[in-house]
Amino acid sequence: MDFKQIEAFISVAKLKSFSKAANSIYLSQPTISSHISSLEKELSVQLFDRNSKEVNLTPAGKCFLDYAVDIINIRNTAISNLSDFNSTICGTLNLSASTTPCNTIVPALINKFSSMYPDISFNIIEQSSGKIVEDIINLECEIGIVGSITLSDKIKSFCLVEDEIVFVSSPTLNIPEYIDLSSLTKYRFIMREKNSATRRTFENELMNMDFNPNKLNICCEVNNLDTLLQFVKAGTGVSIVSKEVCSDYIASNKLKVSKIEGMCIKRCIYLVINSKRTLTPTARAFFNLCKDQFHLKEDLGI
Repeated sequence: MDFKQIEAFISVAKLKSFSKAANSIYLSQPTISSHISSLEKELSVQLFDRNSKEVNLTPAGKCFLDYAVDIINIRNTAISNLSDFNSTICGTLNLSASTTPCNTIVPALINKFSSMYPDISFNIIEQSSGKIVEDIINLECEIGIVGSITLSDKIKSFCLVEDEIVFVSSPTLNIPEYIDLSSLTKYRFIMREKNSATRRTFENELMNMDFNPNKLNICCEVNNLDTLLQFVKAGTGVSIVSKEVCSDYIASNKLKVSKIEGMCIKRCIYLVINSKRTLTPTARAFFNLCKDQFHLKEDLGI
């Protein structure tokens, strides 16, 4: 059974004539007859009673007509909706972002995108960079913004902005403005969870400087940035964070930045997608916004 057979059947049923049906859908009468014959053979029923004057539906034909009309209507609706799909930006933007971008660039991006497409709703999920990249690879996440990436041919990444990671403490601890690497062991650290991009970046830099991260005195691990900052403000310990996420606290002297001698930690904040996945129009529009805002040079090629 194919659409041409079903369309032929509907035309004959409505016009009660093979010749009129042939003219209406621009086919020859033998072709129409062949379509109906094949359809009757496949369904194992007679669809029409034929006489010299007109063609009438059998009871089985009347029953099948409703289904035939529904089939064609569903096909037409599908074609219409799909033809609009690439130009329709609607529904919900699902975006996963790690802690640093969630607290820095994501709010402004969402505000801009919302002003461009006011009917869009948002589902923003804050997760570790590692979990987001894993979800992107496993097709469980469409688009993400992270602080670190894993090299893989399964993802495409685009650097949006450069982020600086700094050593912060409460001014009440009187930690010097400049500290040497070996003195890090003296301080109690409040750290993000091990899958945090900020923590991984810091620990990798320590190893590059021949300092074992296991020597750090980590007194507390937290999975929430606000909690971490409150602990540091209270003087419970020191930490390593994105300078941007605590810029207000630094400006108001609630946190102090110290420079670790010989260390300058800068990293990219990346937009990541699956290299084999075709983005929905809404996600693609968000990508294009990021492309314009951050002057990305590479295109999706979709």
